[in-house]
Parts: sequence; structure tokens; C-alpha cells
Amino acid sequence: MKTQCSSFDKSPRGVKLQHRIPSRLKNYDMSFVLDKLIAEHRIPAAKKNLLEREFKRFIALVGIGVHPLAMIGPFVDEVWHQFILFTRQYKEFCDSTVGHFVSHQPDTPATPVPQEAGENFRSAYRHHFGRLPSIWFEGMNNETKRYYQQPVLVGKPPTSWSGWAGPE
Repeated sequence: MKTQCSSFDKSPRGVKLQHRIPSRLKNYDMSFVLDKLIAEHRIPAAKKNLLEREFKRFIALVGIGVHPLAMIGPFVDEVWHQFILFTRQYKEFCDSTVGHFVSHQPDTPATPVPQEAGENFRSAYRHHFGRLPSIWFEGMNNETKRYYQQPVLVGKPPTSWSGWAGPE
């Protein structure tokens, strides 16, 4: 049975992406990733569908060419990290949904997250899906939450990013 995220594009603004997001992305069964995270107590079971939807929205933004794009949400990032460990399935997911492998670049001196990546994510998300759900801020310390909730992002966040959708 396929896991479906029926509220993937219910936002009135989601209609802007709706016609460009292949149903393969919305309907891709990634329950094996989420179930492993739940079994290991790394994500709350009650947030499973929300985290799946938000991860897929992030990938959709990558797929339409928003670049560079920072991964700001600790729980959503946890989904991304776990999925990458299922290398074969992750590659198939990327190829079949956005047409190319989506690399996860760590925020290091060798691969720093570009300063504009956080604002690129926030702006593109708002444009296509509306306001960022609170799940994106869960797991952040208060200083980092305040940073991401300010009207315009200036500089890098007080806590380093886990990573970003890097150059292909």
C-alpha cells in the first residue's frame, strides 16, 4: 500500500506547484524510512504524515530548481538523513520524482551552506505552500527559532545548518 500525503498541495498557494509536482512524488512510498525512525524513537509517530509531506515539499522545491536550499528543520532533516542511508531506494526516489540525484552537502568549511540558502528556502516555501508549519522549528533552540522567524534573514543562523541541497 502506498503512503499518500493527501494534504501535500491543499494550501491555496500549493496550486502553484501542484501542476508541476509529479504524482510520483506525492505517492512515493517511503514508509520504510519513517517506520525505522519511529521504531528508533527519532521522530514522534504522531508526526509521521506531516514529516513525510514536509520532506517531499522540500524535495519538490529542489526539483523545480530552487538553489541553494538550506535544510532548516531538525526533524525533517532526520528524515532526509535516514532516507539517504537506504541508498538504492533514495537514488530511485530522486531519479523517479525530480529526475536527478539530490545530494545532501554538509555545512563544513569545504562545503559551506551559502548564506542565501536559508532565505531561499523560506521564500520559496511561502510562495508555493504558504506559512511554514511549526514542525520546521521543532527541535531548534530558542535562539535559532527566533533567527528563522525574523522577517529577513541576515547572516547565518546561530546554530550551524546540518546541510543543504548542494550542487549536482
